[in-house]
Amino acid sequence: MSFRMFCLLSLCPAVLCAETVSYEFDIGTIQRNFTGTPVTVLAIDQQVPAPTLRAAVGDTLRVTFHNRLEVNTSVHWHGILLPGDQDGVPYLNTQPIAPGASHTFEFPILHAGTFWYHSHTDLQIQRGLYGGIVLRERDSVEVLPEQVVLFSDWTDEEPDRVLANLKKSDDFYAWKKGAVQSWDRVIANGAPALRTRLDSALSRMGPMDLADVSYDAFLANGTTSSRVPSPAAAAGQMKLRLINGSTSSYYDVEYAGGPMTVVAADGQDVMPIRVQRLRISTAETYDVLVPLAAGQSLELRATSIDGTGYSSVYIGDGEAIAAPDMPPPNLFLMGHDMDMGMDMDMEPMAMGDGMPANSGTGRGDTDATGQNPEAMPMPMPAPGGAGSTLVGEDSPPTAADAHSAHSAPPPPMPQMAPAMGAVIPHLTDYEALIAASPTTLPQGQSWRDVHLTLSGNMERYVWSFNGRTAREDPQVLIRRGENVRFHLSNDTMMHHPLHLHGHFFRVVNRHGERSPLKHTVNVPPMGQVVIEFDANESQDWLFHCHNQYHMKTGMNRVISYEESSLLTPAIAAQIQPYQRWFSLSEFHLMSSFMDYEFTLSDERHSFDFELDADLSDTYELHLFYNYHFNRFVAGFAGIESRQHHHENNHDIAVAGLNITLPLMIDSEWRLDDHGEFRLELESELQLTRQFGFDWRWNTDNEYRYGFNYRLSNRFSITVHRDTEYGDGIGVQFFY
Repeated sequence: MSFRMFCLLSLCPAVLCAETVSYEFDIGTIQRNFTGTPVTVLAIDQQVPAPTLRAAVGDTLRVTFHNRLEVNTSVHWHGILLPGDQDGVPYLNTQPIAPGASHTFEFPILHAGTFWYHSHTDLQIQRGLYGGIVLRERDSVEVLPEQVVLFSDWTDEEPDRVLANLKKSDDFYAWKKGAVQSWDRVIANGAPALRTRLDSALSRMGPMDLADVSYDAFLANGTTSSRVPSPAAAAGQMKLRLINGSTSSYYDVEYAGGPMTVVAADGQDVMPIRVQRLRISTAETYDVLVPLAAGQSLELRATSIDGTGYSSVYIGDGEAIAAPDMPPPNLFLMGHDMDMGMDMDMEPMAMGDGMPANSGTGRGDTDATGQNPEAMPMPMPAPGGAGSTLVGEDSPPTAADAHSAHSAPPPPMPQMAPAMGAVIPHLTDYEALIAASPTTLPQGQSWRDVHLTLSGNMERYVWSFNGRTAREDPQVLIRRGENVRFHLSNDTMMHHPLHLHGHFFRVVNRHGERSPLKHTVNVPPMGQVVIEFDANESQDWLFHCHNQYHMKTGMNRVISYEESSLLTPAIAAQIQPYQRWFSLSEFHLMSSFMDYEFTLSDERHSFDFELDADLSDTYELHLFYNYHFNRFVAGFAGIESRQHHHENNHDIAVAGLNITLPLMIDSEWRLDDHGEFRLELESELQLTRQFGFDWRWNTDNEYRYGFNYRLSNRFSITVHRDTEYGDGIGVQFFY
């Protein structure tokens, strides 16, 4: 039975008590100050984050939005099963909300859990359009106080400018946050770091970073630090509904009061597990239980995984107790052949019987039915509340294990595990998650396997699936009534949180039929994950990286039911990012010469104009078109005009290949219209955070080399020697 069908059948008793839950909001602008600088932000009902929406299974949720902005906007219901025309993706299945217009969403609530809603237009999430959603089982009795905690990231820069900066320089924000991986720091980290860097360079992989953007602040419920008063009822513990509503950030969450108990992931119940530190990827949600302490205010801290900052929520009244500091990661010891950002030492902190070490792969070996024949049975909770046990405690499975969390109101929340229970030091993937009930897909349906390689080019900031962006390959076709398995392989040095609209999928792990259901899954750098789902919908649903900057540069597909798809080339063109072409201007102004380069590029094509000249009688002008086959190879053709020291003008046509060689050396192999061949090599070395060395040489025995002192992420002082123009000192900058 599919998850959606199960929800519909479970809904029948709730219909008798159902109601229509209505909200009405304006989408507009307000002034906020997150960093000491007042800025204009986007807001729903004049709030950032937007108001939390609440409803029960069986209700109809009706929400009306009035667009008070001067641009289009939209609202997507992240993780919620609903009719396709209510999903909120502009043009694909819901029309955008035009300036001055209004739109009412209305759909039945089929399942409970923690979810969120946000704009799906341009980069409006980054500017404040997001809020939480709490859906409850009908007539359920909450035995614990609870709090929604919505994490987000903030930059005072306009999001369009952030994206433009990412396109201009691959280390623009690395320099800003002090994460440039210069050679002096490589050497300072010893032989392992040196070996890692050389191995990466030989395989043509540049230095990695865990986050693209240097953020000015990280927020929890709209502030960098806030306090939740002690609940009126002294329950001894509290339920926190954690939502990562960030544009691109991942967090490691830790609580000052000790381990947290994870009870749900992406709105779906899981067997309770205790974790000291929890990795929450962009767009995921987790429900956790935390202990309270009389007379103490305990910090829940969410630290960005690149170590550049955190947000805090203090829970309770009294003395403030800080959560542990999290040291920033050592990027110099993370190589392309490692499971980067993942903890390899996942043995429980306290010995327990039943929680094996975390493999850190996000994969499981499955047979043709999607089961793991070697999955070991795990201890399951006994029915009831206080007597429920946690994974890692000594308790045998019971007949009640097959109980479904959606077939009846849930039992009271389990109590915290005793001190001898297993505690996972750092939960960074999904291997420890066990669904509360079997999640197997329908038997007898045919299987479709879809292989998607997560690909990208950090230097040009282009992200894609199978080497092709959404503009080039917008659609993946499936059929209703199939079981669909996605094989996701990350060929990049970045984390990618992938989200499927309109469906829950199984993240296949070692727990076989109890593999957890989710709607968003992280695929770690150079890692692999397998997900699978029942194709029980129709028409078209988005599948994309939820890092908005990755999505807006190509890591995006439409999953289409081929028998009912409404996707046309015109619609595919409308759902593409609003900006296709990006420009870069770079000046090199020296005492002996000047060099100006202008590039206009999209994901596959670029046009280059370059002018070299001295102050009297020598110049070279280049005008080229480039086609980028992949991140390592581009073809080019164009014209070159030059005059050297009162010689006659010399115009030639040239064509060739640009190839990135091992050790990150750029090579140009070209042939001109006179049949003359030339090879040119060039490279840049970042010696320290501020000192760099660059060089260029070709087989005509022309060369240029020099040192740069970086003043900012745009400006450098430079000293260069050139065979044509001689020695010079000056400045180099780009915009």
